[in-house]
Amino acid sequence: MIDRNRMSELDSSNTTAAVASQCSCFRMAENSLEERSLEILNLPEDLEEDLLSLYFDNKRRSGGGNLVSLERQGKNVLVVFEDAETAARVISKTHVLQNTKLTVRRKPPKDPGKLLLKGLNPQTSLDHVELYLENVIEMECETDFVMYPSPNKDMVLVHLKTPLDKDFQTLKDEVSKKALNGATVTLEQVESTDSILVANLSPTLKEDMLELYFGSSRAGGADVLAVTMLANGRAKVSFKDVKSVDCVLQKSHNLDGTDLVVEPYFDFLLAEDDQPPVSTQDTQGSLTDGMNQTQTVSPQSPTVSIPVPSTSLGHNAALTDNSTNLANTTIQKECVSFVSVPDATKHHLLSLSSLLEKLKKDHPKFDVSLAKDGVHIKGPDQIEVERLKNEILQFLTDVAQDRVTYDKLKAEFLRREDVKNKLNLSLKSIPSTYSLSGCTVTVTSLSRSAAKQAQELIKSQISEITVPIAKECESVLSSTEWTDFLGSLNFCCAKLSDAGEAITAVTLTGMEKDNQEKIVAFLSTIPQQKETVLSMEPGMLRFLQLHHQDLLADMGEVILFPLDSGDGLSIQGDWSVCQSAAELLSAIIGSVFTKTIVVTQPGISRFLLEEEGVSILAEMTAKFEVYIDMAKVHWEPLEDDDILELAWKMTTCQNFQRSSSANSIQDFTSVVPNGRDSTDARTSARIEEAKKMLAVIGSDLNPQPSSVGATDIETVDLYSDQSQETSAVAEEEADQPRSLQASDLQSPSTSLNPCDLDDDASLLLAIQMSMEDNRRSDTQDIQKALELSKKDSMPNMENSQLERAYEMSLQDAIMSANKAEICVFANYNHDLVRVDIALGKKVGLRQCEEKVENKSLRKLSSHQKRCIELIKRKHAVEISIQGTTAVLSGFKEYVSEAVIDLKNVLRRTENMMTDAEIVKSIQWVWYDQGSSSKAIPYSPDATVFIENAWKMKQKKIDILFNNQPYSLDFEKMEEHSLASGKSVPIKRKMMSTEDLYTDAADDDYSLLSSMPEVCPVDVDSDEFQNVVKDFYDTLQDNHNKIKIIKVDKLMNKLLHDQYRLKKVSIGQCSSESQVERTLYHGTSETSVKEICIHGFNRSFCGKNATVYGQGVYFAVNAALSVSDTYSPPNADGHKFIFVARVLTGDFTVGKYDYKTAPLKESSDIPVRYHSVADQIGSPTLFVIFNDTQAYPEYLITCKKIYG
Repeated sequence: MIDRNRMSELDSSNTTAAVASQCSCFRMAENSLEERSLEILNLPEDLEEDLLSLYFDNKRRSGGGNLVSLERQGKNVLVVFEDAETAARVISKTHVLQNTKLTVRRKPPKDPGKLLLKGLNPQTSLDHVELYLENVIEMECETDFVMYPSPNKDMVLVHLKTPLDKDFQTLKDEVSKKALNGATVTLEQVESTDSILVANLSPTLKEDMLELYFGSSRAGGADVLAVTMLANGRAKVSFKDVKSVDCVLQKSHNLDGTDLVVEPYFDFLLAEDDQPPVSTQDTQGSLTDGMNQTQTVSPQSPTVSIPVPSTSLGHNAALTDNSTNLANTTIQKECVSFVSVPDATKHHLLSLSSLLEKLKKDHPKFDVSLAKDGVHIKGPDQIEVERLKNEILQFLTDVAQDRVTYDKLKAEFLRREDVKNKLNLSLKSIPSTYSLSGCTVTVTSLSRSAAKQAQELIKSQISEITVPIAKECESVLSSTEWTDFLGSLNFCCAKLSDAGEAITAVTLTGMEKDNQEKIVAFLSTIPQQKETVLSMEPGMLRFLQLHHQDLLADMGEVILFPLDSGDGLSIQGDWSVCQSAAELLSAIIGSVFTKTIVVTQPGISRFLLEEEGVSILAEMTAKFEVYIDMAKVHWEPLEDDDILELAWKMTTCQNFQRSSSANSIQDFTSVVPNGRDSTDARTSARIEEAKKMLAVIGSDLNPQPSSVGATDIETVDLYSDQSQETSAVAEEEADQPRSLQASDLQSPSTSLNPCDLDDDASLLLAIQMSMEDNRRSDTQDIQKALELSKKDSMPNMENSQLERAYEMSLQDAIMSANKAEICVFANYNHDLVRVDIALGKKVGLRQCEEKVENKSLRKLSSHQKRCIELIKRKHAVEISIQGTTAVLSGFKEYVSEAVIDLKNVLRRTENMMTDAEIVKSIQWVWYDQGSSSKAIPYSPDATVFIENAWKMKQKKIDILFNNQPYSLDFEKMEEHSLASGKSVPIKRKMMSTEDLYTDAADDDYSLLSSMPEVCPVDVDSDEFQNVVKDFYDTLQDNHNKIKIIKVDKLMNKLLHDQYRLKKVSIGQCSSESQVERTLYHGTSETSVKEICIHGFNRSFCGKNATVYGQGVYFAVNAALSVSDTYSPPNADGHKFIFVARVLTGDFTVGKYDYKTAPLKESSDIPVRYHSVADQIGSPTLFVIFNDTQAYPEYLITCKKIYG
């Protein structure tokens, strides 16, 4: 018995010692964790955790070091370092990150003076709880502690007046063994709070007042972090240091004559309907897992619980009155914690280890799971959750690494993804993982011995083999074929050995033979000769041939062939030599500079493709060692020399209405100004009518019973337009061949095949002629009828499309001639710039401009306009027409040729009228029964066509009337129907005896009639009279020599607004009383529209005088402006004078070299004059240098009176 008792005592003693040792170790680990933990407060939401982790991991920047974990808690972050020294070093520094000052402090310790009793039955009375606590902690409620129950009565905060004598872990175990009113309760420690609850506040007090008060020495001199106002005259005040709370609580506080009630603040005792707004300090004073887990609460408006002492035992509350108490909250039943694992290697190692599975197996009530950012721990007991977390942290702390350096080939091999996956599967059993940095392999494992073991395993899996290779085949190893072959090998890397004549390959152990055989097989299939195609632009190939011909000639070991397509080279020869040649040429091509130069000048394409331009380009090619590719430069000469004839050929054959209706002239002139396009609106029915005829013929050959509702064919005119006048209809019916009027034919119920109709319709007229006995059988007429019938089978819409195609082709050719896009290849970039500059100078020196004045230019017919377009196309020049002046620009030689052609066209067409004028003044007629019968006029569009042909001196033309072919003979003045063979006389008649070729009245013409911002001034208006009076008053000796033709008023809003703004600016700084003047500016006809649209721009003004500066000149008297020097007359003798409002402001005498108004000499600051003049006293002209200082208000069109 004695021995057994002795043994029992020893076992009990050993067990107690083991438990005590375990508790001691846990407390040491816990204390160490608190020393290694820091809090960062008030962290901005946009500051990322990764950046924060990098900052505190950097010893130089933050004083920190290796992190164990980093966790965000609301706006605070909890950081745990690997050692306490690092944490102490960090907290001693001031931290600024992304312009944000970081508040760093130690993690609040556990409060030894407070305990939390959890898991109470809400029905349990406080007296019962009080007796239970007195029994367990062996203290008396009245003298040793005070209780603060939660609103839900499932928790009680115990405030100890003196620290516990018992060990907390022992006390916790005792509490867990003793049930209270049938409920299993737990006892936990509470972190020290950093906040106080302030009650009995005056309604006028604000947050800033409380912050100033509690931050002053009067209240304790604490560093206040935040103040949160609550309801019912209370506030929450948070401090940076938790020790500040004790200092503040030891003092009495009076603010604005009111005694404040101050209590420690714990948010886990805050009622659900009594939550303060969420703030950055909500995580402090909360029930945590001892590391980094805060219990969540629901924010509500605050009400405060009262500490409830037991009234039956006579205890009094020691800390609060009936109006305030500690805040409280609803505690979650499940305890949650998280361990952050930012290191990817440690995270992977943790996934390979069995630690997490072991923890879950040993603690079935707890969930331990690995997420992508760390480990999540959940369970019913907070202390146990913390223990699990410490085990995981200890695992991460004990991780060891081992490093070994390999040669470059083996490091490349270990870096392959397939190799890494294979080796990591083998390392999983240790467990370990590896990573590479350069040629160094780092193995990470659970211990140093495990890391060494993993390194040995990796070494054992690497095998090296050698394959001999002939010297001439070594170049294959730098080819793309070899690279592709290596990519096809599994678990293998290879290179030429340092000594040469052998391939060194690295592969996995066990795969040596397979990969060696594959390498040998590849080397045996290498051909001795190889062809490499090097693609490049054709211009690049030509550049190499021109400027690298010596290099190409030196490549004698290979054969170079340009590809037939011109876009590359074929390189043939030995494998290694081909490879080297291709690499060398590729390097040269890569070093060549290219630039696309776009030159836009009239006739530039023609110039560059003709002899002089080719010579210039050849000179630059040799001088700058470049190649100029002209593949995108296009111009073809125009073969036909006669512009008028060519323009007439481009006029498509159209179908016209033969006779004119009553309103046709009015319709013609009102709808289409040129009178001819109205024909294009009609759709030709020639083929359809022919189909009807053939259908009738077919029904006659295959007669069918006629239907009751058959249409009387006699009432249908198969040729004439139904809108014709009765006489015209009768004449047309008389012209029809008798055989085809078919009054005796029945309406067919069955028609011919539509395809046959399409084929046969064009032969209809030939059939008509063969069936008519009393018509002539002239073979030439039949052939012409057939040709015109076929031509007429195309609808008028197609005619108009064809004409538009002509115009588009013509415009494309003109644009192509005026724009050259050349690509330049050079060895140096500055050579490209030199070519661009040199070409610009060469082209610019050869540009010129000539003017042709002619009255006909004022009103051009469509035929004349086409002739001018053809001149532009033929000579590659630009022609712009303003009023009666044509400006031809381009290369001097081309402009001279174009001027001759333009004058020739204008001379030959001087009597040609516009289409509308033809319709109004000319009438072409035909006579049905000879010249003595009634004249029947042709339609307006036909009249225009006939008149233009007559003016072109055509002897005979072919034309279609009402889908029937005719010819007009101007020598015989006869119209001949090719279908019927009938001829009738024609005649050209004048609509009036007025001389149509005299000048039109002066007031019928206005250069600005097409501009919407210009309107003529009524001659009878006061405005007109005032403008004219001021003009004549300043003409001096020219008063009786000038006749005013027209006065136009300009209403350009943009120019006027700019002028108004400038007027305000000058008016504020001018010393002159008269800032604005009405002056005159004479100009040429070609500049009028530019001034009306853009104002007095110096680019087209100031060309006639630069005596007083290079600006825009204005005359005080109109006499100066009407001189031919400043306002040269156009072909009609018209002169153009602008009446302008000019801001002269402060002015001085001008000089010829002034490009802007000079600086005022008397001014202390650099201020310029606003304008210059010819003299200071009584100036006769002014010059401005700012375009917005003048506004063109009126344009006076006038002419000199002679005799």
